[in-house]
Amino acid sequence: MIKFLPHKDIDKEKWDRCIAESEHGRIFAYSWFLDLICPGWDGLVADDYETLFPLTWGRKLGIYYLYQPFFTQQLGVFSRSIPDITMTNELLRSIPARYRYIDICLNSSNDPTTGQFQVFTEKTYELNLTGSYEELSLNYSDNAKRNIRKAIDHKITVTHENQPDELIAMFRSSLGKHYPKIKSQHYSQLRSIMIEGIERNVGEIYTAKTASGLICASAYFIYSNQRHIFLFSGNTPESRENGSMFLLIDQFISDRTGKDSFLDFMGSKRESLARFYMGFGSREAPYPRIKSNRLPWPVRLVKR
Repeated sequence: MIKFLPHKDIDKEKWDRCIAESEHGRIFAYSWFLDLICPGWDGLVADDYETLFPLTWGRKLGIYYLYQPFFTQQLGVFSRSIPDITMTNELLRSIPARYRYIDICLNSSNDPTTGQFQVFTEKTYELNLTGSYEELSLNYSDNAKRNIRKAIDHKITVTHENQPDELIAMFRSSLGKHYPKIKSQHYSQLRSIMIEGIERNVGEIYTAKTASGLICASAYFIYSNQRHIFLFSGNTPESRENGSMFLLIDQFISDRTGKDSFLDFMGSKRESLARFYMGFGSREAPYPRIKSNRLPWPVRLVKR
């Protein structure tokens, strides 16, 4: 039996236990992460928290809608076992009608086939870390190897310094102008996620420094369910000349190899970033995105 639960009625202890025990769980689906990225989120729950579906909603002009929050890659249906097509479709059909517009990403274990939605394919890039560093580094591209050597020649060092404010400021000053949809409130949410992840011992910042001690690249990784997420990064113009981000990623891989886990680069529609991710031997990993437009007729014409 599937129940819609408003936020106040969700048993977060049971919710998080299901996500933790899910074969395809993601850090994005834990209640604490959802609380920070979409306060007031609702949920669909089946069979006493055996299967879950977080509903990240907003409201504009009195109209409720479901959306994919920034810095949140995959949500959708989670279960202690891989949900079959029937269960996935039942949960999708159980989304309350009050959500008049839907544009959300499911996770890679979901296979939506209900005709209620348009289904699109998004992709991320994943690296299996099970092998040894020597084995994994053999799959690096020539460009990645060349940039790692360049960073070493420039005497770049990689350290662990959990300073979210410096990382966010570096991104905003160098790349922020290319992402105008990310507003101050979103950066504040990101900062809260970083701090909470660090306090919970599931998040960590890797920092690359020049020989003179200046930070030139930094990245935040967050972990759950045998999956490391390359959630956010920033660099300076100098880093593009000294290969520091390549060395940073290489160091992270070296620190984590030999364990049954994945490094998820979070994907990108930018071809240059896709090449960067694949340069470390990662592979494309698709996941579904669904859309539905049930807006009133005049509004529907504007929001296609």
